[in-house]
Amino acid sequence: MELLSALGGYVITHPFGIIMALVASYFIGFMWHGPLFGKMWMECNGMPMPKKEDIKFSMMLPGLIANFVKVVLQAAVLGYVFQGVPSITNVLIITTVLWLPFMALTIANIYAWSGKPFKLTVLDSAYELVSIWAMAAILFYTL
Repeated sequence: MELLSALGGYVITHPFGIIMALVASYFIGFMWHGPLFGKMWMECNGMPMPKKEDIKFSMMLPGLIANFVKVVLQAAVLGYVFQGVPSITNVLIITTVLWLPFMALTIANIYAWSGKPFKLTVLDSAYELVSIWAMAAILFYTL
């Protein structure tokens, strides 16, 4: 219970860093799943390219809400953990160590069991790493 209280205190005292981390994560997600790797991502997922008139915001809303909750919680936990960490290098190392078992290997396990292509595993795991690195850097510099 003490940890939850500390995380809540961090969120209250560091809203700017959390909001900036959220914006960075959404920007990276937009770029990654759009102009950079959107076609490849859709191909790996077996999804046809939708026409602009077929895309509705309401279709994306559940994913956007889930991502919002995920990113705010990640930012709160990472920001709290990074208090007192002496350098950005240490922050990025800690972030990578956390990413590997909790994101990359989780994605790899789920995708392996569901028969997803290895290319998609790499693409989604790399996206999570780039996104969480950006969040970690922002949180470190806004402490």
